[in-house]
Amino acid sequence: MPITQNFLNKVSQVSFTNASEIDSFFNKQNTHDFVSWFNANVSNRGFWGKVGSRAGISMANDTMAHDRFNNLWSPEGIKAMFGSPSISFLQFLSLQCIINNETGGSLIPLTEKTGNAKHPGIAYAFDRIPGLKKSYNTLDGNKTCFQLFSNSDYNNTFQNLPLGNQLKNTTNNAWAGESFPPNFPISTNPVSTGYLLEADFFKFRGRGFIQTTGRSNYIKIIEFVMNYSGSAEVINKTKLKWAQLSNNKDILATISTNKDWDDLFQNSNTLIPAKSISVHNNACGNYLGNINGTNPSMARNSIRNVGKRISGSDAYADLYINRVSQIIDLL
Repeated sequence: MPITQNFLNKVSQVSFTNASEIDSFFNKQNTHDFVSWFNANVSNRGFWGKVGSRAGISMANDTMAHDRFNNLWSPEGIKAMFGSPSISFLQFLSLQCIINNETGGSLIPLTEKTGNAKHPGIAYAFDRIPGLKKSYNTLDGNKTCFQLFSNSDYNNTFQNLPLGNQLKNTTNNAWAGESFPPNFPISTNPVSTGYLLEADFFKFRGRGFIQTTGRSNYIKIIEFVMNYSGSAEVINKTKLKWAQLSNNKDILATISTNKDWDDLFQNSNTLIPAKSISVHNNACGNYLGNINGTNPSMARNSIRNVGKRISGSDAYADLYINRVSQIIDLL
């Protein structure tokens, strides 16, 4: 299913500033919106069907899913993701396919789950697992538990949580390492491990549509929140709370809570997940801005690069470009 010059010429002048314009384009394809078009023509078919360990994908089609789509591709959402008021057809399609991949078509920003047989509970986030993940405790930009447990801002905020009395000001260097210290609880329930759960290794695990991870990326979202001037209630509520605590973004990262981040990612009408896409894009070479529809070769390579930059995997990137191309072939 090659991308053709004829198709690129056809969409070269197509741009979108909101979800209604996207839906209007697909309305011309005999369905009334993009979600309905996708489900009628693409879902669970071809490369969008089950491929290896990856399940087939259809898009959620309930009212709340449509609301998420409309919010994501609102003028505010587009500005947050791309830094501009309009996007090209190829930019929309490339990013929408990534979001479908990452959310299984639900359009729900996800929070990284922790725990497997060898690395149960929160040990999964703390541990370095060769071939799978780095230790989030020593991830570049993160503060280790050892650092945080002797940090006055951290302790003033969290020392009264479970394990606080036991771990604050610890001299156990294992908390600076990449293997969860033995003989400590690994529960994700704050009733058992509340003091631990607010540390970087767990608090700054993956969230959103493309799993924003790490203190340095979350700090960029703090900057967005503190400079926000829109009407999203949860963002303004968090901005006011943080402004009363500190004007130092690093301190705010330290004393921010899992609840803060869960609210921002889940209840901001997708605006914080949208901004997190921009944060990743800008840190990884502006792959969205570099999507190029000049000719078929450039289009294919630049779109495939989106998948490669987000996943780091050639297998993912190959499946992803085939999924995008499958949609293009139908248009």
